[in-house]
Amino acid sequence: MSCIPETYTAWRLYGAGLENLRREELPMPVPGPKEILVHVDAVGLCFSDIKIIRAGASHPKLWWNDLETHPLTPGHEAVLTIVQAGSEVPREYAPGNRYLIQCDIYIHGRSCAFGYGMNGAYSEYQIIDERVWQGEERSYLLPLPDSLSAVGTALIEPWSCVQGAYRLHYRRKPLAGGKLLLATIPGNPRVYRAGNLFQENLPSVIHALHLSEEAVKALSEELGVPVQSITTLPTDVEYDDIACCDLTDRPLLEQVIARTAWRGIAGFYGKTPQEKCGIDVGALHYCHRYYQGAADGELSALYSSPCRNCLKRGGTAWFPGGAGAMGQMHVELALTEQGPDKILVSDLDDVRIQHLEQRLAPKAKRLEKTLKIVNPKQMSPEAFDGLLREFAPDGFDDIVILVPVVAIAAHAMGFLKDGALVNFFAGIPAGTPAPFAIGDFVERGIRLIGSSGSTFEDMQDTLQLSISSDFKPQTALAAIGGMNALKQGLEAVANGTFPGKTAILPSCPNLPLTPISELSTLDERLPQTLDHDGNYTKDTENLLLERWGKRL
Repeated sequence: MSCIPETYTAWRLYGAGLENLRREELPMPVPGPKEILVHVDAVGLCFSDIKIIRAGASHPKLWWNDLETHPLTPGHEAVLTIVQAGSEVPREYAPGNRYLIQCDIYIHGRSCAFGYGMNGAYSEYQIIDERVWQGEERSYLLPLPDSLSAVGTALIEPWSCVQGAYRLHYRRKPLAGGKLLLATIPGNPRVYRAGNLFQENLPSVIHALHLSEEAVKALSEELGVPVQSITTLPTDVEYDDIACCDLTDRPLLEQVIARTAWRGIAGFYGKTPQEKCGIDVGALHYCHRYYQGAADGELSALYSSPCRNCLKRGGTAWFPGGAGAMGQMHVELALTEQGPDKILVSDLDDVRIQHLEQRLAPKAKRLEKTLKIVNPKQMSPEAFDGLLREFAPDGFDDIVILVPVVAIAAHAMGFLKDGALVNFFAGIPAGTPAPFAIGDFVERGIRLIGSSGSTFEDMQDTLQLSISSDFKPQTALAAIGGMNALKQGLEAVANGTFPGKTAILPSCPNLPLTPISELSTLDERLPQTLDHDGNYTKDTENLLLERWGKRL
């Protein structure tokens, strides 16, 4: 980049709905002392961006609620090149250096993600500040070798989210200094013993809802700190740890667990309601909530119950919505020696199903794994349930929810094996309940987990895989386009038009949105630049930039 233009193109969101995403020509900003001007080399289009656009200022990760006067530039799957650095920026961030950004940035414990809490990559150029290049503990910029294409590298972000979904870790003890709620039904005379984990990790606040006077006294003596007896839930308190002790009243239990704080843990001890209860499954994904259970012993037993975070080796797994762009990544990662032996994928899109079959059936056969892909729309509900029971007679060890639809999740949870794990990867909105038998946590050892985004380590590991191994993130790429086609690309993502990911090259404003399978329509030389499996390469990108790129 020999010179910096006076203006640049950006897509900015002024309110909820795609109609409020506007393409604008803006004056080129000048970076301040602690700021860096970067060029956006490539940006992937993510369904999470669709959720931001649909929700507008009500999205839980946005930092401001007035988009009309403070519009947001979305976009988080990005590769950046430094153009100009401020006087107080370290010399290592020199013009020309390329970086992959870990978008899930935290400030004082709160997510300030690139493209959510700060302006993102739907832009030819962008300003980043010390929140990105310095961070609270480390930089969120990962340096890139020149050998990697910008588009392929931008797709490392979604791959790292998939990798991270199987690397989740939850607290295995109460939060020391946190807030604890012990809750039961009125009139319950039982006395509970907290146990060593609570003794060693004393909360700063302990509320006992409906526990008897004797139970409160015994707990206070055991822990050596006051336990406050309450008869109603405080309106302004959320709890880091909750223990539902023989809480058999469904409405009361639902009220209690709704008070679980961010990264909080709700435990179910002893007896549970006979009927199904509404479990906030959206909070698994967005609030890092965790639910656990124990049948007897001390209350500390809640934290000693097992919780795996990866697919069961040799087990049986089901991926509802697994032929979508992100679902295909999950299924591909499941097809390893360490993965399940039997994999069922259900999806409603025949084009995607065919694409997934062509891509991964040969790999499954080579690994001697069973891979079955079905469209439930082509059979009756009774026939589909029969297929599920036939495929997994004892139930599924793992179900990965890849469709943000509560009804699908609720249906899937009726086919679980004892000790099963349900991974809510799809972003069901927080506050959305799904019916669940609480006794399954206690008596069957079933666990629910969920994730949003990825850690720095997840992205670093995935990037290193793409550098040092045969892993190619661009296998997920289905379509490419230029800056002017960005809104069209988002519409395609929302409608599931392409059987994989869509990426944008901002330097190619007039590059039409094109499936990778139809690159010859752009330039007859492009198919020859693909690798032997038909995947996008650095040569593909160079030719697109040569043919369609803007002169800088």
